[in-house]
Amino acid sequence: MLLRDVNYVVTTAKEIRGAGDMNGALEMLRRADELTPDHPAIIAEMAQTYEQMGVAAKATDNWRRIQLLGATKAGSFFELASRRLSAGPAATALATASIEGEKVLRLGACQVARDFSVGSGERYTLRVPIVRNGSHLVDRNAVNLEVFFFDKVNGIQVAQSIAPEPVETWQSAPVDWGGGTGEETLDVVYHLPALSVAEMQQHGRRSYHGYMLRLYYNNKLQDVAAEPRDLLGFGSAPGAPAGANPLLPPVGR
Repeated sequence: MLLRDVNYVVTTAKEIRGAGDMNGALEMLRRADELTPDHPAIIAEMAQTYEQMGVAAKATDNWRRIQLLGATKAGSFFELASRRLSAGPAATALATASIEGEKVLRLGACQVARDFSVGSGERYTLRVPIVRNGSHLVDRNAVNLEVFFFDKVNGIQVAQSIAPEPVETWQSAPVDWGGGTGEETLDVVYHLPALSVAEMQQHGRRSYHGYMLRLYYNNKLQDVAAEPRDLLGFGSAPGAPAGANPLLPPVGR
């Protein structure tokens, strides 16, 4: 990978991270790391992404990777890694928070599964892990999740789904992010019934295409996710949601 390609990867990853999509930034950086092993700029961006996610152990591992490269190969990143490691996890987290805004929650790796048992139409279950960063206490009433589903129209265009309002359920109770994993999982069901001839004339032939998520805490954007990734460009502009989110079911007490 050429220097200009590395610069592009790092710059793009920073933009994705700045938009709150930590998993998307890491995915891009990991692919680049496989193509260009031990490039200090890529490793440093991975470390800073893990820092912002509150995953101190993985951030430390990446800073140590840079140190192992040595001062000659790592260049200015060697000194940066040394400062990060000598500061310790608490100081590093504080520095990251002051620069980029500390995030209380993030989205884990989402999974989509199709239910082939339905008699007509399409039904998919989107499993959304919502993960606590670090040891933050989570106010369950301050959590909002925006969910957008998208259809492929006539096999060509992509548009926001016309499926009825999704059904959402928490996998377990109580929902308090107090367990050892610091994670709670929400299942969101997309169900598009078979369309009539009149409905197809109005809306086109429709099939499931993908989803886009925005996670908020105290009306502050925490993370975003989409599959396919180009769906990040769809939907309303990111911002604090107005009032309670109707897509998020009440949590157990």
